[in-house]
Amino acid sequence: MDLAEIELFGTLMRVGTTIETARVLGLSQPAVSDRLKRLESRLGFLLFQRRGNRLEPSAEALELYAQTGAVFVAQKEIRERIEEIRGNQQRPVTISATPAVVEGYLAPRLARAGYRDWARALRLWVGEPEQDVSRGRADIGMQLAVPPRPDLAEETLCSVALIAVMRPDHPLATRPTLVISDFRERPLVGFDPDWSPMGAVIRRAFRAQGLPYLLACQVPYCSTVCHMISACGGIGIIDAMTADSLLTTGLITRPIAQVPTLPLRAFYRRDTPLRASAQQLLRALANS
Repeated sequence: MDLAEIELFGTLMRVGTTIETARVLGLSQPAVSDRLKRLESRLGFLLFQRRGNRLEPSAEALELYAQTGAVFVAQKEIRERIEEIRGNQQRPVTISATPAVVEGYLAPRLARAGYRDWARALRLWVGEPEQDVSRGRADIGMQLAVPPRPDLAEETLCSVALIAVMRPDHPLATRPTLVISDFRERPLVGFDPDWSPMGAVIRRAFRAQGLPYLLACQVPYCSTVCHMISACGGIGIIDAMTADSLLTTGLITRPIAQVPTLPLRAFYRRDTPLRASAQQLLRALANS
């Protein structure tokens, strides 16, 4: 007996009529009767005797039903599990990303990933992606320059340039391109290199040129760099995505030689496979 025949037989045993079996299995009553006849012919013995509108199982049917009982229990459990999985699949995908990634990368690509007019739901955290993913708070994390971790699977979505940002009256504003040595003894607004992966990359670029990485104002995010410079002056180094989506008025940007680009990485827990909806979103973002 294959699984379809076991399902037919078990349903007949439970409900007792071909009409009700047809309703449960989504078949016609003649189709149920025909399948039962074929099954009995293949087995070589009768499973049921008709008693009015009902089917009375034979001794052979009762013995067979006892042997296949575990299959029916497993089938019921599988159906219940499918409903649980379906409900879990309908949960919104949760992404945790830094403000720069949300504003400069994620937002313009979501429409191409099937989220136009919010045809799909999304939950978005803006904070500390590595911790959110590690704790199971987010399905996917996205961050610039995040270092590899053995517990996280990752892939690079794109590479992003670093650029200088300043007010138009800054002494370096007249230069079309800057180098790291231009930042010597300039009040710098930037990131704690011991906390921020981007700050660590910038510090390495300074040290490679024999310069200390000294901050006049230490801030957490690229958008904060822009706000502080707009209010108080100085110069900062931010990613090009933030610059492209910059809403702060009155600031200008300049390219910088001698600094590496930053990888924008998406990552998730290595020991927890992504749900299908999260995989689809990640594939759409990677291909956009």
